[in-house]
Amino acid sequence: MGVEIERRFLVDGRGLKPWRGKNKSQIFQTYLDNVKHIDGEIRWNGFVLAKEPGKISDVTIWRIRLIDEVAILTGKGNRVGATASEFEWEIPIDIYNALPLSGLPSLAKTRFYWKSNDNILWEIDEFEDPLSGIVIAEVELRSEDQLIAIPEWVGLEVTYLRGWSNASLSNMIRDAKLN
Repeated sequence: MGVEIERRFLVDGRGLKPWRGKNKSQIFQTYLDNVKHIDGEIRWNGFVLAKEPGKISDVTIWRIRLIDEVAILTGKGNRVGATASEFEWEIPIDIYNALPLSGLPSLAKTRFYWKSNDNILWEIDEFEDPLSGIVIAEVELRSEDQLIAIPEWVGLEVTYLRGWSNASLSNMIRDAKLN
């Protein structure tokens, strides 16, 4: 079983941006509903997205993400503290391009990769319109009690606030468009 241990923080992006550098990715992600597991395959809307390599448990959120030119399907389980189950599969780009994703909860962001003095990799997401101005820094850990040096430009921790998850933000955008 895949496990993700992650802490997330808001960042005030109005000042200096030491995380900005050449190491970055453009990300567009969409959240899928009604994903099915049938005969060892993960299926959505008539498409076979991945072969299930084993027992997947606890998946409550399905996301498909385009990172630059690579498509990744992710299944995430319920988060307990900073820990959640997580499973990922690369999707052929021709399948991704054929998916009817319009109208589904989605968001776009630029992700910067920044190494701290303690050699921990931070991923800093600067969200695009309509979430422009929101900046979230996240760090993946080996354990929940792993000590990390929090950079001075990192603000309020939102790890335990569900409304700040990418899934929640994408639903907020979709709901605003519907009203």
